[in-house]
Amino acid sequence: MALFPMFIEMSGKKVLVVGGGNVALRKCEKLLPYGAELTAVSGRFQPQFISLQGVALLFRPFRDEDIAGRDIVIAATDDRALNAHIAGLCREAGIPFNCVDEPENCTFIFPALTLRGRLSAGFCTGGASPTAAAYFREQFEESLPDGLDEILDFMAGIRPRVIAAVPDQRRRSRIFALLFAACIEAGGEPDEDFVNSLVPELGEEN
Repeated sequence: MALFPMFIEMSGKKVLVVGGGNVALRKCEKLLPYGAELTAVSGRFQPQFISLQGVALLFRPFRDEDIAGRDIVIAATDDRALNAHIAGLCREAGIPFNCVDEPENCTFIFPALTLRGRLSAGFCTGGASPTAAAYFREQFEESLPDGLDEILDFMAGIRPRVIAAVPDQRRRSRIFALLFAACIEAGGEPDEDFVNSLVPELGEEN
């Protein structure tokens, strides 16, 4: 059965990563741009962890009490017994849990991620094939338009103005579709005269 994709606010979430190898490092690197408060616990860490800003390191083996107060726990160890033990603790505590390469122990799957400014996308095969998920992510990234950051910044800025100026929902939807199409064609923010001709109410704001 396919898993339902859900995007959540990660800023300030307390995330525990159990493990200090390359896999744990990659998980931390993926999560950091989303604003999570990361702690990693392991008896040994890859040297790259030392220079990874924003991750608190606990240089010791995992303890059961380490999950206390965590919003999310990720196990990235090669000890299947330990991973299963942590999974059980998290289920009892109601904490979302991910175990790398052990989907049967997961309550959520870590997708193949794309982050480009305001755009965030994840690709997941329910644990069937991370390689396939990575392939589809790469195909998606190749299809992204030029000027993506500028386009999304423009759409974010103009959206509340259009909503305030145009009460009719159908007309607003049409306006947003035309504005986005103009952004794609321009490779960034569209011409101001076009915007004013499409939504003359915006010119009356001042």
